[in-house]
Amino acid sequence: MAEVQSHGNDFEDLIITELTGKTKKEYDSLKGKDGYTSAMDIVKGLYYYKDVSIKTTNGNKVDCGDILRRMSEKEYEVIVGQYRQNGGYKVIHTQYTFNIKPEDYNKLWGNMKYELVEEYDSFIKSIPSGKDAQQSTKEERTIRKNNISCKDALMVIHPKVDSKKQRRVQCSFKIDEMIAAGVEYMKKDMNIRIKSSARTFNVASEKKILST
Repeated sequence: MAEVQSHGNDFEDLIITELTGKTKKEYDSLKGKDGYTSAMDIVKGLYYYKDVSIKTTNGNKVDCGDILRRMSEKEYEVIVGQYRQNGGYKVIHTQYTFNIKPEDYNKLWGNMKYELVEEYDSFIKSIPSGKDAQQSTKEERTIRKNNISCKDALMVIHPKVDSKKQRRVQCSFKIDEMIAAGVEYMKKDMNIRIKSSARTFNVASEKKILST
């Protein structure tokens, strides 16, 4: 699966190189030095003027990672590469750049409270490993999530609890809803082909950027 999902790293490498003049590998090696610490893919002040999160999606939904980290961020860009699967290739056809400002916070999160989301996150992480705990907590997870969610918010809560050890809470938004809500954005057409199979298990896929 790591190789199947690596198209995201390829797109990230392209954007980081375009905006900073450094490859992803070069740029990541600079993080953590001289106070430039951030979970963002591009860090404000480190060869760029703003924090940037880089994502890919094959549809309308954009996964945004850890919800508490995202809730604590107020001003940043989200650059999304939207792709379609074409045989053994992922073709990134559209790039959206959302300019998130402090005044967008209520649009993103509605009346969700950080402290309550933090409690929910702690609850999810406290669930024991294994399938039994996954199944036995399913109803409680749903009830708790519904109690802290906001139907008017752009961001949606996504708990990740599998039958093994995964216990985390992430979030996502939809591109069309972000645009309709009036969040500032730019859109441009692209044609980047990355050799990468559709998601399957136990199937390796070679990856290589072929054209831009």
